[in-house]
Amino acid sequence: MSKNTLGKVAVVIAVVIIAAIIIYQKTSNQQVPSGQAASSAQNVCPAPTNQSASQASQTLSPGEAALQAGLKSGKPTMIVFHSNSCAPCKEMSAIIAQITPEYGKRVNIIDILVDDQAEQRLINRFGINTIPTSVFYDKAGKPVGQQIGVIEKDKLTQILTTLEK
Repeated sequence: MSKNTLGKVAVVIAVVIIAAIIIYQKTSNQQVPSGQAASSAQNVCPAPTNQSASQASQTLSPGEAALQAGLKSGKPTMIVFHSNSCAPCKEMSAIIAQITPEYGKRVNIIDILVDDQAEQRLINRFGINTIPTSVFYDKAGKPVGQQIGVIEKDKLTQILTTLEK
């Protein structure tokens, strides 16, 4: 091989290595969608890729039925999308377990596992791609907010108390 050919091969190899590094960095970084500055990448996980959920089926999933009942109950509703394999989700679940004795009868808390194929239609409806994600409805059943990431106990109790008014 000539020196010119070896030089071209070296350039191609360098380009391939640089491209691989860039692709690796983009796929390994967990990014929080813009507008969610309060959340850091350490307190969220990417939601599993949604497999095709049959939109033709009119049977409600357990989560959809719980949401429908919750919105008609006259109580505030909180939906928490999470996974059992996500560390921030486990932290959020522990916080919810702490507040449930006080708020469990006054607020509908709906727990949705994003790994559950039966809930894919609901996950798609809310556009969930980062977990944990909490969605809040007021007593009238109107959506009032969405929070991505772990919500500290004090902030969560403040949100729920405000929704009760």
